[in-house]
Amino acid sequence: MPYSLPSTSTTSTPSPLVVGVDLTAAGARPGVHRARGIVQPRSFDAERFVQLVRTADGGGLDLVTLDEGFLLHPGRRQVTGRLDAAVAAARVAPHTTRAGLVAAVDTAHVDPAHVAQAVARVDQASSGRAGWQVGLPTGTVAQDDAWAEQARDVAAQVVRHWDGLATSAGPNAGDTAGAVAVDDEGRFRVDHDGIRFAVRRHRPAEGRAADGPRSAGTRQGRPPVVVSARSEAALDLAARTADVVRVAATAPARAVRLRSRLRDAAEAAGRDPDTLRVLTEAYVVLAEDRASAQARLELVEALEGPEISGGLLVVAGTPDDLAETIVDWRDAGASDGFLLRPSSLGPDLDALVDGVLPRLARDGVRAVASPAPRTLRATLGLPDVGPAADAGDAGSAVVAPAPAHARPRARAGRTADSRLVRA
Repeated sequence: MPYSLPSTSTTSTPSPLVVGVDLTAAGARPGVHRARGIVQPRSFDAERFVQLVRTADGGGLDLVTLDEGFLLHPGRRQVTGRLDAAVAAARVAPHTTRAGLVAAVDTAHVDPAHVAQAVARVDQASSGRAGWQVGLPTGTVAQDDAWAEQARDVAAQVVRHWDGLATSAGPNAGDTAGAVAVDDEGRFRVDHDGIRFAVRRHRPAEGRAADGPRSAGTRQGRPPVVVSARSEAALDLAARTADVVRVAATAPARAVRLRSRLRDAAEAAGRDPDTLRVLTEAYVVLAEDRASAQARLELVEALEGPEISGGLLVVAGTPDDLAETIVDWRDAGASDGFLLRPSSLGPDLDALVDGVLPRLARDGVRAVASPAPRTLRATLGLPDVGPAADAGDAGSAVVAPAPAHARPRARAGRTADSRLVRA
């Protein structure tokens, strides 16, 4: 049976303008062979990664995402079932105070209980700022129907764990049919993909009770679920299960169609479409002037190949150019915000926090970052669900952006091409 999140009533308050950054490139880099020779493997630099995330957090970005390509070791690309992104997010969480931390975790090789627990640990360490991106299995390049169906089932199980409905923290914790029998030797009898096997667990020490049913509870009740939609199957999955959808569109008209389609599909699935956040992804190269930004983009493409942007919208220009692009797309109904992928992690991330975000705040389209702790759901303007909704969230108030008619518009004659926005 297709899974869909429950419908939740919301007010008509406009959703906040979301601006996040993808730091997947901060992970280790495996060695590859290209036409220009062998690129040596690059080890993961934890200190540098922490500094990048702290820059994003201190600068007021709403979320930091780590895709499936994020690696802690350059030789692990072929290893399935890794939790690298979640491990890194948990590592950096205590060093942040505001930004959400979204980790992609595989849905095919990682048990739903382990996914839920890994994200819950990030949520606990960050005081309610974790998110989970439905990850692709290692080596998979296509978001096909089979993956989407399997991912939908896993998402349902993960959410049930967060909601406290899982009946066991054992190996088959995703099964909610009832408690699992344990024999006198402390063994579970489980079925997995038709293969029957026994898993031995540690017997409790004398005087201690055996581990009973437990759930992967989180600070914010239910961390936001993120889906990167790159196919028809992924769009359907996102409409049914996601709180945040990452889309690739190189023109506003295309983005408007995608966003409208997602909202309509979410409503058809029994969800409130106003609880869905659609973020446009963009590859950005920022400099003090457009000529310098364009020159750096051409240099990167010459070294890394023209596919370096991954088919995303490319914005090469000044911080003001990027800020105007974000506002124009938001006003056109093309997106609820942007997820930005810096071409150069250091300079471009600094330009985002020092130039783009202050410009958006000055224009009144985005509130200045609040010093009060907030959950990621609150930052995204999503309703409280799960256990946290009963207790209430002091930081759940959403600062609405200024009305469209009150926002400064781009100067007459300005076009996407003049800002070096490339389709």
